[in-house]
Amino acid sequence: MWQILRTNPQAFYWSLGLHLVFGLFFFVAIDLTQPGIDAGSKPRVVKASLVSDRALEAVFAEIRSGGGGGQAERGAETPGEAAAESAEPGPEVEQGAAEQARQEAQLESEAQARDEAEAQRRAREAAESRRQAELAAQREARESAQREAEQEARRRAEAARRQALEAQGAAEAEARQQAEALARRQAEEQRLAEEARVRAEAERRRAEEEARLQAEVLARQQAEERRLAEEARARAEAAQRQAEEAARRMASERERLRREAERLAEQEAARLQAEVERQRRAAEAERQRQIAQEAERLAAEEERRLAEETAQRRREEEARRQAAEAARRRQAAQEAQRAREDDLLAALEAEQIAREAERYVPVIRDRVRQFWIRPPATARDLETKVTVRLIPGGDVVPNSVRVLKRSGNNAFDQSVIAAVYNASPLPVPSGPPFERFREFDLTFTP
Repeated sequence: MWQILRTNPQAFYWSLGLHLVFGLFFFVAIDLTQPGIDAGSKPRVVKASLVSDRALEAVFAEIRSGGGGGQAERGAETPGEAAAESAEPGPEVEQGAAEQARQEAQLESEAQARDEAEAQRRAREAAESRRQAELAAQREARESAQREAEQEARRRAEAARRQALEAQGAAEAEARQQAEALARRQAEEQRLAEEARVRAEAERRRAEEEARLQAEVLARQQAEERRLAEEARARAEAAQRQAEEAARRMASERERLRREAERLAEQEAARLQAEVERQRRAAEAERQRQIAQEAERLAAEEERRLAEETAQRRREEEARRQAAEAARRRQAAQEAQRAREDDLLAALEAEQIAREAERYVPVIRDRVRQFWIRPPATARDLETKVTVRLIPGGDVVPNSVRVLKRSGNNAFDQSVIAAVYNASPLPVPSGPPFERFREFDLTFTP
């Protein structure tokens, strides 16, 4: 939620407005005046008939006229009976007539009371009917008003729903446009990252190819050196074998000559002592000469062998030196390759950190713009540039905001400085990208 507010505050406000509109629909659509229905109670049916005032007056008139007629008839009959009775003498007749008159009067009063009670009952029924009619009319009026109110509420809810849908459509369109812009920016960043990766891959392949060629050249040199060393060793071994064979042949020859000389000396000893002595001296001299020659030859052979061994040792030392030099060059090439890779990785990391840091610049500018108060009579084309120092977390260092490029309106420049301080802490990244914002320049326009 906070990330959306930082990156896209307009979409956040649209979403908040939609939620408020939906909440208003919810409260407007609920009928809080509708009475609850008791599931356990049964409806009471009242049968009533409407009676007008004229009908009630006609009923009362009929009752009154009926009572008067009975009294008149009974009055008409009473004088006749009184005359008949008066014609008859005797107190019993008069007493009976009085009793009958009393009974008739009682009956008449009872009939009149019944008529009045009937009239009152009819009047009560008529009043009850009128009251029920009035209640039914009031209930009908209330139901009609409630239906109209419900229809009005539904119309308002429908209008609000349409407005909410329109607002939601606008918000979705805005969010979709911003998402497309974000997707384009991400695609551009991915393209740049892919180009950097392709360049790094090409550099890596080129370095690997150079290392491979150097390794092949070094391997060929080492193989050639091993071949030369093997040939020199083989020649030295052959020369050593030849020298040993020559020494064995010479020793065998000396032994043979010695035995032959001894044999000849023994054969010639008996014949000529002097000749033997001479021959012995000659043989001895010859033998000494041969021994001296053989010694010289062996010495020369030994010197040649020593010279060859010295040369071989020199060649081996030279081969080892060349191998060490090749290993040193290979190690230097590997270190140079690692240095190039480290430089490339550092450049890629720096580029990525710079891209990530640049994403926060418009967010910081929007944050400052939220806290900026426009001075009176300020033009819309003003622009000022300030330098800001931050600490981790985005807090502005006190007394660190300075104007680098003035707008020509001192009030506008001071309002921008105040907005930067009021907007603290500013939204900044954490980790290495924050180093970009320890001290940075901010260009502000209204």
